[in-house]
Amino acid sequence: MVSGDLVCLKNLYGGDGGYLDTNGVADAGQKNAGGKYNVSTSKDQDRAPGTGRWRIFAQASTPGDQNVRTGDVVHLFNTYGDNGGFLETNGAGPAAGKYDVCTNAYYNRSGNVGDWKLHRP
Repeated sequence: MVSGDLVCLKNLYGGDGGYLDTNGVADAGQKNAGGKYNVSTSKDQDRAPGTGRWRIFAQASTPGDQNVRTGDVVHLFNTYGDNGGFLETNGAGPAAGKYDVCTNAYYNRSGNVGDWKLHRP
């Protein structure tokens, strides 16, 4: 895979945790920080056109051949409506979770909330 490729991300929980998907507008707290859409998983790869599709952009990789590798830090951009925003953490999550996840108009609005590191399961 190369930086800029279009990908779908499937969660492995229980053998099929669904596809990462934008679903509904951001809540008021998220919107105050540039939030666009809530994020959840969907049974469908693309619940609506572009909701489950993400462009993956690596910050850098070694060697510098445009490929994305395990260990690289990436940004994920959702293609819903051609501008679904960048995946980020935003505020406290549900009781069993750590952080809320949404998309944002800004690629990394604060610290490293929009940075994701690739790991092998």
